[in-house]
Amino acid sequence: MFKPQNARQEFEAILRGRGLHEDSVNLIDGCEAFFDFYRDQRPSGRVFEQHEDADMLLFQWGTFDWGTGEHFAFNLTRQIIVHEDAEDQDIWQLSLTFEFDAEDDLRSLGNGNKWCHSLLELPEFREYVRRSSAFTACAENQVRRTELEYGIAG
Repeated sequence: MFKPQNARQEFEAILRGRGLHEDSVNLIDGCEAFFDFYRDQRPSGRVFEQHEDADMLLFQWGTFDWGTGEHFAFNLTRQIIVHEDAEDQDIWQLSLTFEFDAEDDLRSLGNGNKWCHSLLELPEFREYVRRSSAFTACAENQVRRTELEYGIAG
């Protein structure tokens, strides 16, 4: 178990244990490490014992321009809600994002997302991500930038 505020450090330790670094991890290895982190490392606290939705995964993809030019983003996020009556400041997200040049094959995928609400859903969620058009297309393209962030969602 880990303290929710240490989620980033715990995930970085998993990457290091596999000989990987957040800045250079490839899509396949990064996804596998992220899924394994969710499967093997649970946040500590009563809220996580009582509410499955306090610790979820989100897969999202799409073409965006956040002021630095158009790019395609492939993202896995672990959302951790640290208090039962969650306000925005209680919702934390650890996000691993792979950015790609917005080539036509990626742009044509559109935008989308899918949630994994519990550990029981992880095997099906993992397969959904692996078999998605976004995963297949991104695995065939060069990663432009990889970013790992941990902060308040709201």
